[in-house]
Amino acid sequence: MYVCLCVGVTNQTVANAVAAGAKSSKDVAEVCGAGSECGRCRRTVRAIIDSRRAAEAPPQDPAGRERRRPSTPANRDGAPQLPGRTAD
Repeated sequence: MYVCLCVGVTNQTVANAVAAGAKSSKDVAEVCGAGSECGRCRRTVRAIIDSRRAAEAPPQDPAGRERRRPSTPANRDGAPQLPGRTAD
């Protein structure tokens, strides 16, 4: 799909520029020309950059996340406590 009609740059060309090290829409414009003319494609170029960064980011460690408390009180077995009943 064409991303930049002014220069005739496709999404694959932008993705290749990002893979080669382009980290901003300005970097992409310097590498392949997308976004260097009218600028209407810069939002799409940034979306491709962000998508590529998200794909390359290492997965987050689940142990590093804060655990949420259950919103419903639970009994000793971990089952939700029903209203009107007391915990075991």
